[in-house]
Amino acid sequence: MIQMTERAIHKALELQKESSEWQPKQLRLYLEGKGCDGFFYGVTFDEASETDLRFLQEKEGLSLELLVDPDAHPFVENVLIDWVEDTRGTGFLIHNPDQRKFRGKFFKRPAWQEQLAQKREAAAAELAQPLPEIALPQLESIE
Repeated sequence: MIQMTERAIHKALELQKESSEWQPKQLRLYLEGKGCDGFFYGVTFDEASETDLRFLQEKEGLSLELLVDPDAHPFVENVLIDWVEDTRGTGFLIHNPDQRKFRGKFFKRPAWQEQLAQKREAAAAELAQPLPEIALPQLESIE
């Protein structure tokens, strides 16, 4: 289960309150990339989509809804999100106890290959659509 510390919830709500751009948005946890040691994570304010998974975070009278893309969920389902201000920097810190599972050449695992194949097929099908015909004006030859 995805969890946030009280400190992280408090800071997210504080940041959201300070920015009029972020006020109508919700907090999103996302996969930013992948390296040899596993995934890189990101947290931002974003608009919700119909397919997003929503996780209500409640601690000590504070609450917010955290969004996660369904494709990312299997890789973040046990994370703990905290807020830090120390020698590592200032920001959200994502702790994933499952990180070791995603190290190395993870992209070769069958589930990941299947997702990539589906996305490639969808992109190929989209490219295979015939282009609409464009009517060009007739030009008169000048002789």
